[in-house]
Amino acid sequence: MIPLFMTVVFAILEASLWVFSSTVAQAAAQDAVNAGTASGARVGAAQDMARDILLARDVGGDWVVTVDSTDRAMTVTVTGHAPSALPGVHIQVRESATLPWEGR
Repeated sequence: MIPLFMTVVFAILEASLWVFSSTVAQAAAQDAVNAGTASGARVGAAQDMARDILLARDVGGDWVVTVDSTDRAMTVTVTGHAPSALPGVHIQVRESATLPWEGR
């Protein structure tokens, strides 16, 4: 019973860490795209906002923020790795948000 119990505990822990990292990444992407599409904002504002949020939350690692913009909309994608309680386990997190340009 103990091995089964430990497996369940670590599975719940890993899932919780992934959900938290995913939530932070989604919030960073949403806030970044809001900042980037605001009227008069520069495209770099989106990357700066996402990086600030990820640094403030200090969750996961290897975060990469990419900004893709077209004439109609901007998409911010945040990718990285969730923290893990198990050595050698790397769970990838990838979240994105898209908004149309404000004032266009």
